[in-house]
Amino acid sequence: MTFNGHLLNMIIREFSEKDIDEITVLMKKLCMLKGQEFDESRWRDSVENRLRKDSKLKVVIAFNKDTEEVLGMAHFSVRNTEKGFQIGVISNLIVIEEKRREGIGESLMRKGIEYFRENHINSVRLALKSTLDNAAKKLFLKLGFEPIFMIYELKL
Repeated sequence: MTFNGHLLNMIIREFSEKDIDEITVLMKKLCMLKGQEFDESRWRDSVENRLRKDSKLKVVIAFNKDTEEVLGMAHFSVRNTEKGFQIGVISNLIVIEEKRREGIGESLMRKGIEYFRENHINSVRLALKSTLDNAAKKLFLKLGFEPIFMIYELKL
């Protein structure tokens, strides 16, 4: 059931070890969308190590509390710039395909923005591959994000 595009039976919570299989499936899909190879064991080791070592990394999942299905995820981290400022970074945002455009991605993004505000971070960045869905671009603009630079690549 939805209300104004938001799932009533959805909760957003921090990732726990028991979620690793579901978010691994999501990460595989995200890499496929980006045209990147996915090394599952390397990714699992990386996320587990980063979560243990980086107190400013937060992985959240959208979860259907009725079916216990993971609907989406996002990573929020804090990085230092060359000028000594801290910025928030949102990465690995993905929602399962059959649940897109139901407000899950927006809920995950708002959770990240809230996390950065609580930690006194004044700027949040994310990278968006140019070939990705226009709905993602619309969502980021709706939330107040503005494009600040473009990256061009030449594959050799």
